[in-house]
Amino acid sequence: MIERVCIIGCGSIGSLYAAHLAKVAEVWAFVRRPEHAEALNRDGLRVSGTHQFHANLHASHDPARLPEFDLGIVSSKATQTTEAVRPVAHLFKKGAILSAQNGLGSEEIIADLAKTFVLRGTTFMSGTRHSDTHVQYELDTATWMGPFEPTSTPFAAVQEATDLISASGLKAVALQDARRRSGPSSSSMPRSTPSQR
Repeated sequence: MIERVCIIGCGSIGSLYAAHLAKVAEVWAFVRRPEHAEALNRDGLRVSGTHQFHANLHASHDPARLPEFDLGIVSSKATQTTEAVRPVAHLFKKGAILSAQNGLGSEEIIADLAKTFVLRGTTFMSGTRHSDTHVQYELDTATWMGPFEPTSTPFAAVQEATDLISASGLKAVALQDARRRSGPSSSSMPRSTPSQR
């Protein structure tokens, strides 16, 4: 079971994942700046816009202070993948990491660094980050995810991550094959759960 999640890169998208997932799991944010971590630990995250609520979570800029995780979600810029993942790659040996960066090549970098199961991801939600502790949720759309084949990621890991994200109030779709550049056809897309409608 996924009980502890790390958000790697807490900009607008990372903040949306962090705040929502904090409703259903123990969430940590790995951030670059000490003051960002301090603000999140002190004030939590406020979500406004499409969803409105407040969430408490843990944050650190020091990888030595982080525990091991069941799931990581990388939401840094694709060009910063190596810099973002390398310091914490060893914390996912018994878990999986989702690339939610919408860029090419990120999964390969993550797999090389972390030596664990990797999930391909494409997210269509959007938000505006107003401060370290406030994000506005704008486009309420899904994250598509599937196995990254070179790491032999089981579909069960994809489904579990999808179920957790859906339970948090965000939309998520599990795909057997997430490599389609034009997106899944209606026949290949799984039926949505109530939280995805």
